[in-house]
Amino acid sequence: MRWIALFLLILNLGVFAWFMAASPANDGTVSVVSPGRGTEIQEIVLVSEISPEQLPPVEEETAPLATEVSGEQLCTLIGPFPEEYLGKDIVERLSALQVSASLREIQMQGQMRYWVFLPPLNSRREAFNRLRELQAQGIDSYVIPKGALADGISFGIFSERERAEGLAEELAEKGIGAQFREEPQTHMERWIMLAPGQAERLAGEFWQHLQEEHPKLDRRRNLCSEVAS
Repeated sequence: MRWIALFLLILNLGVFAWFMAASPANDGTVSVVSPGRGTEIQEIVLVSEISPEQLPPVEEETAPLATEVSGEQLCTLIGPFPEEYLGKDIVERLSALQVSASLREIQMQGQMRYWVFLPPLNSRREAFNRLRELQAQGIDSYVIPKGALADGISFGIFSERERAEGLAEELAEKGIGAQFREEPQTHMERWIMLAPGQAERLAGEFWQHLQEEHPKLDRRRNLCSEVAS
């Protein structure tokens, strides 16, 4: 028994010496660090073990929204065409280039006119009675047959504002309270209309050849809603 106890003692001393030699302490002492107050020990949890409700929200970068085009779209107009077949020929050439276009008759505004008139009277009969009185004084006039001024008296339409104002002053001296207003002169023209973005699909050579073939053609841009109306 005494030899067994001595053997166990020597074995324990050898194991202790081996642990001391393998210790990482720099100064030969073993330091035991215990968690201080307030120190949290977090448990490692796999993402697959967490329910979607427990996951924190992901902060996504908000990309800037595309700026909306303010106002209405612009259409490209080519013209005018005095003959319909000329416009149709170019429309077919554009169609072959897969460019959408159409030939339309568009009401165009021309030179401003100035209309001298008397406002509408109560009836057509009253208008003609007033007309006879004016003509008896040697004043050139006629009854307006239709429109917003129907049954009124017209003294003429002028292309120069000064002439309209001068006639209104002459009538006022004779006791006739004539008025005048601006009237835009309109006329119909044939133009090819290209939808927004279609003109940009054409190469510069196309426009150059078109200008050489038809030197008087004009190209302009206008509101699509105005052209359609």
